Amino acid sequence: MNYKTIRILFIIILLNLFKINSYSQQKYTKKDVEEFVLKALDFVKKNGKDAALKEFINPKGEFLKGKNGILYIYAYDFKGIVLAHGGKPKLAGFNLFDIKDIEGNYPVQIMIKAAKNSKNHWASYTWTNPATKKVERKIGYSVSVDNTWWLGSGLYESEENK
Repeated sequence: MNYKTIRILFIIILLNLFKINSYSQQKYTKKDVEEFVLKALDFVKKNGKDAALKEFINPKGEFLKGKNGILYIYAYDFKGIVLAHGGKPKLAGFNLFDIKDIEGNYPVQIMIKAAKNSKNHWASYTWTNPATKKVERKIGYSVSVDNTWWLGSGLYESEENK
């Protein structure tokens, strides 16, 4: 791992430490996530990119659901650079394209592929759940805004209301 990757992982770990046990026990469904992302996409179309990116990180805005935002919107460009992240706003500007999960997969690349898919916008990968501090399966839903950037949201399978 290079220095930049280690630095990004360190920042992610630190940000997770500040959220210990602060997540809601509220459960959401895959349909909730889809509707949430499509609502965000509609917001972008009505209000523009700059206003949307600002709203996605607004702690009192409409794009954080559940106590302390268990559901939030993240926005990336197709190079993997974080444009906005409702769960961890300080990630903005970081390139996470080459970050791997513990299985050796690239979650951001997986989500980009899903965003570009015309039929299935769902993807699955492993990630550390900030509520439990355990590595868990996460499912994410992502859509292209245009040919330069995309939006997504997701939930851990343990938090899904099936």
